[in-house]
Amino acid sequence: MSFSLKDQVVIDKARELLSEAGVWDVETDLTSLIDCYLERRCKDRARDEFMLAVHERCNRIPLGHIVGTVDFDGLPLTVGTGVFIPRPHSQVIHKWLENEYQTPPGAVVLDLCSGSGAIGLAIAKRRPDLKVTCVEYDDVAFQYLTRNIYRLANWAIKADALKADLRDWQAFSQFNGSVALIVANPPYVPERQEILPEWEEHHPYASVYSGDDGLDLTRLIIKQAKQLLQSEGWLVIEHGESQGESVRTLFLESGFSLVRTIIDEDISDTTGSSVITVGCKLI
Repeated sequence: MSFSLKDQVVIDKARELLSEAGVWDVETDLTSLIDCYLERRCKDRARDEFMLAVHERCNRIPLGHIVGTVDFDGLPLTVGTGVFIPRPHSQVIHKWLENEYQTPPGAVVLDLCSGSGAIGLAIAKRRPDLKVTCVEYDDVAFQYLTRNIYRLANWAIKADALKADLRDWQAFSQFNGSVALIVANPPYVPERQEILPEWEEHHPYASVYSGDDGLDLTRLIIKQAKQLLQSEGWLVIEHGESQGESVRTLFLESGFSLVRTIIDEDISDTTGSSVITVGCKLI
């Protein structure tokens, strides 16, 4: 098998790194990685695996669970069965941060219900000066979160991981009154609502549904935010388009100011709208 000069340079560097890491069978592992990412040796096998993947997708297995990665804001995140696959819709959060709110340098940022870490890591990529902590409670999701954090550290993208239950107020005591920004894409589908099988059947239940109206976890996040945010700190929560009025009411009842709901048609698609509600803790 012949490779271009650029490929050969990368392969030689990979061999060196694998050897330094103590991998016990460098050449076998290197061959497998080349076969997966650079060039398939057996075209018949490649075609067979391609059709297996197609049939899985026809069974409505989420694409990310099939291929094992998903691109979010230019980040190649590792995902798989048992973790929620981030959707492009969440990028409305980053558009809002860039266009409307400049987080102060060195500020503390929490990404709650982080899952694979997409939102928090994208913030860390765009603003390496911020102190980003991604918070997740589910065991499987937390494994993907930490894996992505370690993986993207090779791109100088830095974030911390915290395994904590949002109901455990003590677990967040270190952040009380010190957080400048809280972002969250919590589960927000009402339990009786029918949705596409990719989410209804093939995603973890707790990553999709949240009580009769879909807002149980949103209520909890808003309560936590009041304790964690500093004065003039901001809370940003993603939710369904039909929940806008309800979420704004929850913000206002908890004393948030400058509350508004943002719908981004450019990121919305046939699976749903890209929607966030934002609010500021002024005192």
